[in-house]
Amino acid sequence: MSPMSASTELRSQLQSLKISQTQRPTESRSASGRRIFWPLALLVVALAAGGAYLAVQRNPQLLQLLPTAAAAPEVPLIPVVVSSTSPAAGPVLTATGKIVSDHRVLVFTKVSGQIQRLYFEQGDRVKAGQVLAEIEDVLFVARRNESVASLESSRANLAFQQVNFERIRRLYESRTAPEIELKAAEREYKTALAQVARDEATLAFTEKLLTDTKVVAPIDGVVLERNVNVGDFVAAEGGRGAMSNAQLGSIADMSKLRVEVDISELDIARLRNGMPCEITPDAYKDRRYRGHIMWIDPGANYSKATVQVKVRIEEPDDYLRVEGVAQVSFRTEPAAATRDAQQEAAIWIPASACRLDASGETGRVFVASAGRLKETSVQIGRRLGDKLQVTSGLVSGQQIAAGGLDQLKDGQRFSPRQ
Repeated sequence: MSPMSASTELRSQLQSLKISQTQRPTESRSASGRRIFWPLALLVVALAAGGAYLAVQRNPQLLQLLPTAAAAPEVPLIPVVVSSTSPAAGPVLTATGKIVSDHRVLVFTKVSGQIQRLYFEQGDRVKAGQVLAEIEDVLFVARRNESVASLESSRANLAFQQVNFERIRRLYESRTAPEIELKAAEREYKTALAQVARDEATLAFTEKLLTDTKVVAPIDGVVLERNVNVGDFVAAEGGRGAMSNAQLGSIADMSKLRVEVDISELDIARLRNGMPCEITPDAYKDRRYRGHIMWIDPGANYSKATVQVKVRIEEPDDYLRVEGVAQVSFRTEPAAATRDAQQEAAIWIPASACRLDASGETGRVFVASAGRLKETSVQIGRRLGDKLQVTSGLVSGQQIAAGGLDQLKDGQRFSPRQ
């Protein structure tokens, strides 16, 4: 081979080893990029996880903000506490009754006659001694004047008989008048004394009748009714006339009011003297009055099977109406047969917070613990209304689900309802 041909062949082999620009391996460059990307991505994820861990360690409540595959249901919780008494107040017992005044009086006339003037109307406030009506007094003035004249005559006769008796007694002492004359003079003198006394009493009586022609209010209070008009003839009690009952009207003392209600015999054991209650008059349903039981009838109404209870209204005002209707709400106590349970220290829970077994002596509750609900067996004691006594299975300080137990499961995550 000549030197020239050898040189040409060597150049051809060198060109075959040269890499073309269009044939550069892009695949190798992509693999190199991936080798750089993944370590960086893992580093970012590690840093984020470390930061989240530190944040949760400092504030555990952040866990509640993390999204979950299924949102934990909200569950209302109630605290478990030990009480020295059973539930003191049961359901509200409501009864309807009548508002009554402790002191209600009828206004009567004491004399018969025609009414000339009236000074009161229904609803008026009056004071004791205030004149309410005037009855025609012509006859009573005449009788009074007649009594005055009769008394003056009697007093004149008494003066004469006294002088005559003294004269006869001196004559008798000097033995110039007989004893029979002395006794006669003494008798006339005593008769004159009695006549004066009788005429004085008659005058007092006629003056009283004249005074009674003015009918006055017997007490402070409010006029509940007026039964007469000017011109009516009224007769005193026992007299004869168009209105022989002599009743002009009635007045009630509004400072002491009560409500009288009839309570079923089945409920009376839940009430006691002094128990507080709330009164709502039908006329003003937006007004409430405090009260308390002042009296429970020791007897009962056999035909109605009820017992009357009187409730004192503690701060009555002008909105209340005597003979009006009012609603009385009692916060009742457990029946007397279960009051011995009130002195025990026990845990009482709502019936809605416990799933009772068939026997009714045991049940199950859901205790809140570390974000989960734990189904726990409890022993049931007494049951009062909507309350259950738990004798074992719960301790003070725990929290249990308040209701909706059919939708809860043991170990279920939950979110406390605010």
